[in-house]
This record gives sequence, C-alpha cells and structure tokens, in this order.
Amino acid sequence: MNRTNILITVPNLNLTSGVSAFWNALFTAFKSYQDIKFISLEIGGHGRNVFGAVGDQWRFKQSLNQEINLTLLNPSLFKRSFFRDGFFAKQLVKKNLPFIVFFHGWELDFEKEVEKKYINFFLNSFGQAETIFVLSQDFKMKIIEWGYLGKIIVETTNADVELVKDFSLEQRVSIWEKSETIKILSLARLIKEKGAFELVEAFDILQEKFDNIELIIAGDGEDFLELKRVTAGKKNITLTGDIRGEDKVALFNSSHIYALPSYYGEGLPTSVLEAMLFGLPVITSEVGGLKYFFEDEKMGYKVEPKNVSQLVDKLELLIENREKMSEISAYNMLYAKENVTNEVMAKRLHAELCHN
Repeated sequence: MNRTNILITVPNLNLTSGVSAFWNALFTAFKSYQDIKFISLEIGGHGRNVFGAVGDQWRFKQSLNQEINLTLLNPSLFKRSFFRDGFFAKQLVKKNLPFIVFFHGWELDFEKEVEKKYINFFLNSFGQAETIFVLSQDFKMKIIEWGYLGKIIVETTNADVELVKDFSLEQRVSIWEKSETIKILSLARLIKEKGAFELVEAFDILQEKFDNIELIIAGDGEDFLELKRVTAGKKNITLTGDIRGEDKVALFNSSHIYALPSYYGEGLPTSVLEAMLFGLPVITSEVGGLKYFFEDEKMGYKVEPKNVSQLVDKLELLIENREKMSEISAYNMLYAKENVTNEVMAKRLHAELCHN
C-alpha cells in the first residue's frame, strides 16, 4: 500500500486551544487511515526572540530532507505568522516541492496591509500552493482578488466527537427539565474583542427582568483581571478561569445557552462548534467564518458586534421560550455530528490530501 507522508507545521501541540486543538483532534481521527502519515514540526512560540524564528526556518529546511510527499502549512493572516510561514513556502517553491496551505486566523487590519504592500510576497510564497484552505467565503474571495489561481476550499474548524461520547439529546432534555436556572455560558480566550464585557452588560439588564438566570464566563487571557474587576460583587456571574478536560465537558453539559458576541478576527471559533455538539443554542456575531456558516434562527441568533441591545433581545427570546431552545438544540446537535466533528472533517481532508 502506498502511503502519503505529510510534513505539517503546527504550534506547540500541548496547547489546548486554537490550531493545536484543531490538529490534535484531527490526528486522533486520522489514526484509522493507514495510507497517510503526518510528520509534525512544532514551530513558533518564541516571543520576540529573533533567533527562535531563524531556528524555525533552519529546522524546516532540515525536515525537507525526509521522505516527504506533501507539506501542509498552517499560517494565520497575522503579521508574524504570515512572514514566517511565507518563508517556509518560499523554501518549498525553491525546491519545487508540492504543498498546501490552511489559513486559520485572519486579521482584517493586516489584510489591508497585505493589499498595500505584500501581494507580491503572497503570490510568490503561499500563491504557489496547490490548494489553499480558508475558513470563510470572504477569505476565499480576497485570495482570488489577490491573484491566486489554484484551488481554494472553504472548510470549518472541528469539534472532537469524544467530548460527547456519553451524551445524547435525551440527556440534554433531561438536564434542562430538572433545572430551574437557565445557565448562559461563554468560553473563550478573555480579550475584550471576544465580547465578554458586552455580555456582562447585557446580563445586568436581563437580571432586572429574570431572577432565574446565571452567567458563566470560562477562559483566561490578557483581560481576565479587568473582567474580574468589572464583575466583582455582581450576582449570578461566575468567572472560572482556564478550564479544560472533564471540567469543560461538565460546563457544556449543564448549560442552556452559549454566547460568543465576538468582534475579533475569527476564523471559525471551535467553541461554537463544541457548543452545538452539546446541543446548545448559540448567540454570536457574524465575524470571520461565522458569517456564512451560522444559520440565524436555526442554530440560535446572530447579533451585531458590540450591540448590547440586540444581545439582550436575542438572549431574552431564548430565556422565555424553552420550546424554541429545544428545537434549536436538536438541530445543532445533529448538524454538528454530521458536519463538523473531527471524524467527519478527517474524511473530507483525507480525500483532498491523498488526491494531492
């Protein structure tokens, strides 16, 4: 049997979020495929250490000496990643080696910078890839506008099906029936652009009308202490800090609504897909990959970024209508299992990677 050996650049795989979580889940799903082997090269995480970045380029060059059939680069459209991975691509072009690119994060401000100064760099590096994966139709159209002529595939992130191995729609309904308090969950890196401060403001307004609601904000990040200060003394608001593993599963199990009113340069937030896998209605914004992925009123409700009034209205629609919550729950759980688990995505990627 012929086997495809794929060199793949990844961040530290011990991390539990972002690109690391994305590929850890896929590596697990790919274990059932005998005709493909991933050879991981961990890069990045050097901060301002210039020598670390130079070392990445050298280690990448050395990795190309192995029996590699294909290379898969995982950049984001952020300045540091764009140039680091762009120079990886230039090494591949120089050696005439085939590669594909999977763009994850996408910063709109840096997109404008690319348009002004770096389109030629893009075309001479990433633009030589056989296939480019992106997480939004908007990103696809932008890459076409920049002059890329190869194949572009709009993909999703993924949710690990193992999270719900012991969970069913019947259990979701049972948990909700036994609970008088409606729990609103938000789980993300705590930076202001993720919308946690607006969510707290909306929750304060909702508490004037409802006495049976609770807000749980999970995660850590640069704005955690500021959020802690803002929520100090407020009733029914819990900040958990960093949470993972069984604790994260328990939070999804016990919650009723998932809210991520982000205005960050998202690809497609994994936490939204995980919430859907657990049958939670979702309140979120049309940013990045969510713009075309998210089905308003079927998966939950969309709100405009930074619009607290809309956030209040949409949350209220769910809090007052458990029948609608149950309808959305059933839709989300089925949709997630059929379209965005790591196992389903591995099938799609396997076909593309082995075809290349």
